[in-house]
Amino acid sequence: MAEAGGTPPVLSDGVVTLRLIGPRDTDDIVEGCQDPLTVRYTTVPSPYSREDAVTFITESADLTNWWPSPRWAITLPGLSGDRWGGTIDLRPDGLGGAEVGYLIAPWVRRQGAATRALRLACRWGFNSLGLQVVTWYAYVGNEASRSVAEAVGFRILSEPVRRGVAQRGQRLDAWIGTLIPEDLDSTRRKSTGPALTKREREVLDLVAAGLSNRDIAGTLRISENTVKNHVGRLLEKLQARSRMEAVVRGVQLGLTRVH
Repeated sequence: MAEAGGTPPVLSDGVVTLRLIGPRDTDDIVEGCQDPLTVRYTTVPSPYSREDAVTFITESADLTNWWPSPRWAITLPGLSGDRWGGTIDLRPDGLGGAEVGYLIAPWVRRQGAATRALRLACRWGFNSLGLQVVTWYAYVGNEASRSVAEAVGFRILSEPVRRGVAQRGQRLDAWIGTLIPEDLDSTRRKSTGPALTKREREVLDLVAAGLSNRDIAGTLRISENTVKNHVGRLLEKLQARSRMEAVVRGVQLGLTRVH
């Protein structure tokens, strides 16, 4: 169990690092929290000011606030130095549970950062805080957040909870999911790679089978231009420079196999 009041831990899986938020993050936080998708799907103030960022950073750096609600900056050292690329936090309820929240800056999206950060934070919560369950909420329509939660192992209710969450004075329908340690261990064994959509997995499998974009388009009954877009996103998510490198990376991560 972690000792409350000590130095907050830095968490890393070798690709994503979660570190303490500080004054150096001010400009990036202001920019990230003014992003339209961030405003749409989170509860950050809107419009978001520099004063909002300073207040947030001051609260985040105060250890008396940190331990009751652990909060980290998400960074991708290999791609963007130590630059703030989002925030993730746990909100323990004191009864063995916690709610998790996260936002990802536009400049690190589609690189698997959210999935890795969520897995790191939840694993630390289970191991160090003794959490028994972590709960995830998202406004209905936030498909990106749902994809990340599912990739980590959250079990999401089949029906949205009507008016389940509040945002800036309004009640909105919400997806709700829960994660227990056994779920996290199961998904960890399956794959540590980025979250791919169902269609992206289909395209990756067909690329691994040696099909051209034209052949993939015919197989999936979609346009060749759509296939090119999917392949482009695969290269971004898998951090690959070519189709072959994407296949090799996908095989290594257990996302596909060579036929």
